[in-house]
Order: sequence, then structure tokens, then C-alpha cells
Amino acid sequence: MEIKNNLNKEEIAEYVASIINQKLKEGKKVLFFVCGGSSLETEVLVSQKLENFNEDNLTITLSDERWGEVGHKDSNWEKLKNLGFNFENKKLIPFLIGKSVEETKSYLERELRDAILKADYKVAFMGMGSDGHTGGILPKSPAVFEDGLLCYYDGGVFERFTTTFKILENLDEVFLYVFGSDKWAMVENLNKDINKEEMPAQILKKVKQLTVFTDYK
Repeated sequence: MEIKNNLNKEEIAEYVASIINQKLKEGKKVLFFVCGGSSLETEVLVSQKLENFNEDNLTITLSDERWGEVGHKDSNWEKLKNLGFNFENKKLIPFLIGKSVEETKSYLERELRDAILKADYKVAFMGMGSDGHTGGILPKSPAVFEDGLLCYYDGGVFERFTTTFKILENLDEVFLYVFGSDKWAMVENLNKDINKEEMPAQILKKVKQLTVFTDYK
């Protein structure tokens, strides 16, 4: 785990995009998971710095999504679009497709499994909450016990679809965006051995390369 301090959004975006661009220049197929929350603006900057390559080589999808109609106001995908995320020349796997929960889950499991098998480099830009959650995996929620690729559950504020530990622990690289004094305790806790049911973000320490961008020193 590498921690990087004192970087602004532009510098973080440049750093992340340069790594993804290099993989694409090498002809690798990249699967890029993005999220919602406080990471949105920085992810949009990353997308705008990605170079145009063969669209078959770069697939964009979500780590989690808030359930509802396509384009609803709380949708992570919709918020990315509205902020100017560059979806051009990329294969896209949105989570909301205008189908039932069961049909959507079947579709996503098929699409994600296929994308994971084809990818040479699997990367995610993630956030972490003050409770230690990451993506849509809340502490002690049904998602921490799910052994499949996806979990649909009612998280209280939102019903949601989230990728699970099974996907996250097998990523090649994760960029974790953690800003705000309310999250500093959780940055410290990443260095501790805490049950992932209590602090789901602990799972990210299993990936090959974890970089934490934070204002915590």
C-alpha cells in the first residue's frame, strides 16, 4: 500500500490516467471500475485524460450503483455523465438497463464475467466512507457475505447493486480516494488487521497494487 498526500484533483487524475494510458499503449485490454460519492469529479478528470485507443481495449463499468429507473437523479452513472465523464471510444457496462432486478443481475453477471476474463489489467477508482465502506459494500450488510460477483440489497438510504469482495480482491490495481477529516481514522485503520465485515475497505489490501490518495498525514 502506497499513500500519496498533497495532490490536488488534477494531479491525481493525471497520475491515474497516465498508468491506464500506458497499459493501453502496450495493447492490453483494460477493465476500469468507477464509483460515485466524493470521487466523482476526479474520475471525470481521469476520463478526460484517457487517450483514444481501440474501444475494444477499454471497458468502463461501475463498482456500485443505486437502483432505480435509467437516468434517475441519484444514479452514479447519471452523475458521471452530467459532470462530463468521457464515455466515447469505450465499451460501457452500465448497471441500470431498464429491466427487473433479476434480469439486471443476470445481465450484469454475464457481462462482468466476460469482461473480467478478457481483461489483461483490472483497475478501480474507489472511495472509502467514514464507516470503512467501499463501493456499495456497507459494514455488516448482505454484501459482505455474498460469494458471487454481485449483490443487490436495501442499504437503508438506497437499494443498490454492488460488486463484491470476489471482484475487488482480484483487481490488479486500486486507486483509493479518501479526503476529509471524518475519514482519517479509517486511513489509519487500513494499516490494522480489522475484519472486513466490520470494515469492508480492508479487502483492498489484497489487490496487487493499492495507492491511497488522501489529505491525511
